[in-house]
Amino acid sequence: MYVVVRCPRCGELLLAKTDSRTRSCTSCGHRAEIATIRVLGRANTPGEAVELMKQLKAKAAGKEDYTPGFRRLGP
Repeated sequence: MYVVVRCPRCGELLLAKTDSRTRSCTSCGHRAEIATIRVLGRANTPGEAVELMKQLKAKAAGKEDYTPGFRRLGP
């Protein structure tokens, strides 16, 4: 299982496996224990976790109605 957490130092959203004890932030390098960080969401697969992160980022940006984006092909 995967969880989405927020770095306690810089606020960056991070993905972490639930069987891991710690997670290093890709933005600031801070290492935090997963058990002590508030979990923002849970997902069964990495793909679901990425979609959840996109939803959380869209919500934070004021775009409550997130829908997956698709590139338009052609002219």
